[in-house]
Amino acid sequence: MKIYSIFDDFGEEPVRILTGAGCQVTVHPKGVERPGSDKMKEIFEEYDGVVIGTSQKMMPDTFSNIKTPKIIGTASVGLDHIQIPEEKRSLVRVVNTPKANAQSVAEYTFASILTCKKRLIEGCMLYEKGVSNKSLLAKPEDIFGAVLGVAGAGAISEKIMEFAHFFGMRILCYTPNPQKHIDLKERFDVEFAELSQLAKSADIISVNLPNCQGTRNIISRAIIELMKGDAIFVSVSRRETVDVMALLEKAEHNPEFYVCLDLDVQDDLAKSYSFSRQILITPHIAGGTVETRKRMFREVAQNIAELVRTAETQN
Repeated sequence: MKIYSIFDDFGEEPVRILTGAGCQVTVHPKGVERPGSDKMKEIFEEYDGVVIGTSQKMMPDTFSNIKTPKIIGTASVGLDHIQIPEEKRSLVRVVNTPKANAQSVAEYTFASILTCKKRLIEGCMLYEKGVSNKSLLAKPEDIFGAVLGVAGAGAISEKIMEFAHFFGMRILCYTPNPQKHIDLKERFDVEFAELSQLAKSADIISVNLPNCQGTRNIISRAIIELMKGDAIFVSVSRRETVDVMALLEKAEHNPEFYVCLDLDVQDDLAKSYSFSRQILITPHIAGGTVETRKRMFREVAQNIAELVRTAETQN
């Protein structure tokens, strides 16, 4: 089986994992621009499998000439950049890396929370002006004893809850399937709640949901209106899950409401909001650490290797 990785830094370990499963691995040449959509289509037709990231949008046209079984390994948690036509689904297997970025994104989430609670941005702005801490809008606060509302119960949410438990926070969790996550209650004393109740009760809200049909605009204007006027809102989910403009409006009318978002850069948003002590928006960097990248490559290689070995034993 021939596998093509679009990452020029794929590394020796993931290559070794794949070759150990009998794969021939081609790594994208260093210094050469990553393949665009047309080139990606050619590569996918030539190779038995590809390793991609979220920047490679595999639209329905990518699959038009596919007649043999293929594997797509994506170094990501989300899968919304891969759109397989119904008639090709039986030929294409997709594996992702649901656990690799959990540590990094949880660290980013708590960095955002602490930045807001400790008034770091505002404090820096005051010092730059030569103004003392007496001019802070509100004094810094501890997160011990605060109510953290987590939307989601996947690997990232679980790691966030682990951190929150260490900090002595009360944890609420919204998930459509709480019965599948009873262990969270036992491990971190998590209380399951409806989304509306979580929005009303939480001092800090962390949204970690996939972008799918059931989550589109789930953090709606109506849900945002239920949130406390001095809450901290952190989301590492896709923009489609959150009414971002409603969040920014709430911050505009509530000087102690903080918004922290990690999103792909989009011109309308970049040009429409004003940088301030309440708003922290970063260009999709939460899971982009050196360590996450290594874990993702290793995990995607392991998952592909497992698929290859399983297919061999079935033939």
